[in-house]
Amino acid sequence: MAVNVEKIRVIADLLLGAAYADQNLSGKEEASIRAMLAKLMETDLPPAVSTQIEKFDAAKFDLAAAAKDFASDPPMKKRELLELVAGVHDADEELDLDEDAYMRKLAEALGMAASEYQDLSIEVLSIDDLKERFEDLVVETA
Repeated sequence: MAVNVEKIRVIADLLLGAAYADQNLSGKEEASIRAMLAKLMETDLPPAVSTQIEKFDAAKFDLAAAAKDFASDPPMKKRELLELVAGVHDADEELDLDEDAYMRKLAEALGMAASEYQDLSIEVLSIDDLKERFEDLVVETA
């Protein structure tokens, strides 16, 4: 199977953007990104992709522009891309709202409905939601 290296490079940028969403690239995140890309390519990373990872500049990264390369993909492919992003977020074993916001922005840029990815994101509950859930636990049902 021929792999589109240019598409892999865009995926690399999207994954690096995910890792830097919290202003920090951990070693675990970088290792995870490299492993994901190598698996997608079914080979070792080419030197150009490794260099791209090393020289990534989060301040210059344009999420919307990168997402355009996938805007016409079928919903399942978009979902798979978000699953890769979620994998990067999980790599450092920390829940981070900035990383979650990045994934939501990417999903929006891909034209995805929240229902297509909500299981991958952090659910932030309001005080009223928490109160309602607590009341459901303590109120007896007849």
